Amino acid sequence: MLLSIICEFFIFMNGAVDLIKEIEKGQFLLILLEEEACMDKIAEIAKSMARTEKKLCYVCLSKPYMDVANDLRNRGIDVKKSHFIDVLSSHYGKRRPTDNCTFLDSPTDLADIRVAISNAIKEKKCSVVVFDTISTMLIYQETSKIVRFTHDFLSEERERNKILYLVLKHDSIPVEESERLLSDLKMFADRTINFNKKSDI
Repeated sequence: MLLSIICEFFIFMNGAVDLIKEIEKGQFLLILLEEEACMDKIAEIAKSMARTEKKLCYVCLSKPYMDVANDLRNRGIDVKKSHFIDVLSSHYGKRRPTDNCTFLDSPTDLADIRVAISNAIKEKKCSVVVFDTISTMLIYQETSKIVRFTHDFLSEERERNKILYLVLKHDSIPVEESERLLSDLKMFADRTINFNKKSDI
């Protein structure tokens, strides 16, 4: 199992973290966010990646592609410069493929998600992978399966791509499970950036 030094950064009322500088310091980052600030931070990442000409692969685990795309457009982001993987829209019926989104049939098929990410990296030239939000996977998967998915994914992609796991507190997920997942993922992380004012996940 890969081990690394874990660096935690806390946001206070009068403090700030330069998110992009922190992202550049590691290949795999855990980013802990409060829900109300999540899209603002994602927009910050997307804008900064656009300036460096790095393309995002955005894995939609908590909201469908159209909701995420609208949120980003409202913040001035050109969503055509990113590629999205949507695991949720299948609940609402068959979706027509688009150039910048891959629609998957289920949020429970980790192998299918992995293949879609690999295709986005190879075919769409994505070099930054954002999981929004990995904690949502606890609704569908056991912690051990998410950790195994992470281990296998990092073994293949860590040296070539930036990988960002966004973590939110979810009322629908037991605190114990969230804490267990976060503890396990920290063992892989190059850095952990905490934007929660009071973190209990």
